[in-house]
Amino acid sequence: MNQGQRGLRILVVDDSPAVSDILSQLCKFLGHEVICAENGAEGLSRMQAEARIDMVFTDYKMPVMDGLEMTRRIKSRCPDMPVVLITGSVVIPDEDVEHTSFDAVVQKPFELNTIAESISRLFPH
Repeated sequence: MNQGQRGLRILVVDDSPAVSDILSQLCKFLGHEVICAENGAEGLSRMQAEARIDMVFTDYKMPVMDGLEMTRRIKSRCPDMPVVLITGSVVIPDEDVEHTSFDAVVQKPFELNTIAESISRLFPH
């Protein structure tokens, strides 16, 4: 990882504590700070409360507010905010990916190199 990628503040939004924990640990191992939320509504609240969020990893299916709706709301306010969709076996319709403007899609289970590549692609410097 290059030095330009150090110090990112990453919001992880997933209703599974196990997935949030694994993704958080991978991001921290890569040198990033992580903030977690359990659903899209909580994710939006965290974004408003935090001074800086550099990117978001979000699950697709969650209670209260799913990742699709959360991403629509994020992109309407911050169109340049990188949002990476993390998903398991759920098939995501192409129109959802297109109209929501996910910047990347990562399949579960994911590995360190997959997460690192997603971050590197979105933050090349």
